[in-house]
Amino acid sequence: MRQPAMPIRSPFESSIAKPGQGTVVLSLLPPNNPTLTTLTYKYPLKLVPRGPGFVSSPEPSALPNSCPSRPVHLYLLTYGGGLLPGDHIEVSIQLEPRTRMVVTTPQGSTKIFKTEPGSASGINVIKGHRKQMPANQHLADMSQQSLDVRIGRQSALCYLPDPSVPFKNSRYAQVQTFTVDAAAKGDQRSSLCVLDWVTQGRTSRGENWNFRFWRGRNEVWAADAKTGKNRLLLRDSVILDDETEDLDGSDEDLHAEDAGESGLNSHSGRADTPPPQAGLVPLNVIQERTRPHGVVGTLILSGPVFDSLGSYLMHQFNSQPRIGSRNWSSSAPSSAPEPSLSTKGDVTWTAARVRAGFVLVKFGAKDFETAKHWLGGLLREEGSIVREFGEEALFCL
Repeated sequence: MRQPAMPIRSPFESSIAKPGQGTVVLSLLPPNNPTLTTLTYKYPLKLVPRGPGFVSSPEPSALPNSCPSRPVHLYLLTYGGGLLPGDHIEVSIQLEPRTRMVVTTPQGSTKIFKTEPGSASGINVIKGHRKQMPANQHLADMSQQSLDVRIGRQSALCYLPDPSVPFKNSRYAQVQTFTVDAAAKGDQRSSLCVLDWVTQGRTSRGENWNFRFWRGRNEVWAADAKTGKNRLLLRDSVILDDETEDLDGSDEDLHAEDAGESGLNSHSGRADTPPPQAGLVPLNVIQERTRPHGVVGTLILSGPVFDSLGSYLMHQFNSQPRIGSRNWSSSAPSSAPEPSLSTKGDVTWTAARVRAGFVLVKFGAKDFETAKHWLGGLLREEGSIVREFGEEALFCL
């Protein structure tokens, strides 16, 4: 029997070679049907799409071609409910014009697992890890996650994930990049809602900001299709780093080299950090800087879909009582507003309009439940997310 000149390629061959990598493309098919034309992922990442629930909007047949489509929900999961040491998750999402997507993490929290102490042989034995890792601790146990989203004109992304929970002695870094259409103006602009928050750890086990470091960076870029140039609109970084970690010379050099490649600054070995002294308990730098909060977070809003929400949050923040808002020398009533949801609870927060019309909200709360009740209450009270994306968009809140 004659053999074929070339082997037949298997139709079931994986389209992704790198573990933890996923690609999503949301397109709009005629007349107004949102469809995931591309959906690929590989272990330990899992992407689960589902159709939208009830959204109070006209029937698709009654919508003109200029109106956006119904939202598509995408669940971002990892096996085991978190990231093991050495895991690297890379997710790429493209929203074509007039599409909408809700991205959530329905696992309750994104756990950042810790690393077990090194063995006598010099090889780190990582509990629950899928393979043996290199001997260098800093390179072995660092979990990473990157998200790259391109949002077309009249498209909207609502990204409201559960908070990340770093376990004791864990290391984690994430970079989330969002690219919008630079040529779109007015109501044609892309819309973006991003929530990024982190907790102090497992409070039931006595953890209180005991991880090695947690670093997050959010960037929004405007891409010009004609010139091919990108312009930075917003960059927000959160660095929670245990600067008192004592590394030897060789590990410190590798630490610095790795930080230079990834764009993250290394704080170990700084001259202004005193070395630990014998008999003294090391200072928890992260705990001291975040006190008295058990969760800190950032909310980024941009685009016509979230303009009303941004204005609402700015009004709530500006309506908070300030020092000197009452004339204590007279019996006149205070000019401060009545207590509202934005002033209740042990929450410290600020809101500001920054470059290119973005609304940036920073907050800290004593615990996760307080932050969840506060932020979820504000978003439901304003109502635009529920109207545009459905109640399921607020499942994490």
